[in-house]
Amino acid sequence: MGGFGSGNWHRFDRKLTVDESLTLAMPDLRGRIHAGSSGTFIWTWSSGSKSSVDYFVTGGDAPVITLHYRLRDTEDVRIPVRLQSTPTQFGGERWWFTCPLIVNGTACNRRAGSLHLPPSARYFGCRKCHGLTYRSCQQAHQQERIFARVSSMETQLAALK
Repeated sequence: MGGFGSGNWHRFDRKLTVDESLTLAMPDLRGRIHAGSSGTFIWTWSSGSKSSVDYFVTGGDAPVITLHYRLRDTEDVRIPVRLQSTPTQFGGERWWFTCPLIVNGTACNRRAGSLHLPPSARYFGCRKCHGLTYRSCQQAHQQERIFARVSSMETQLAALK
């Protein structure tokens, strides 16, 4: 009991998924990006608890959305996020978040359609900065990982013989 390969040890080396995070998506702000607009987003977890993020927009041509939320009921967090737009094919514009995170001393500034706040994080940021993946990616490659583990164990057993 408790030998090599037993238990759920494989769960600890997996990446967090987007589904496990609070996600603020640009479509949620459709029609609300103008100076002076504000509001609140509320998420309900499967446990029944709720999380909320207040926001307000400042600026004109280069708007900034400031997110305000309480982290683990102990700390108030305010984070400004620059917004940028790209033209659409039929004359409109599409809005994007500019990732506000700094990773290894370098500002990300990546254009993102969604910002995420994983359970262990302090600030909203893009999927790449937080190292998030999608649940479907983990499920799609699950058989490959199992096959690799079995092959590795067979190699180790052959070496012992």
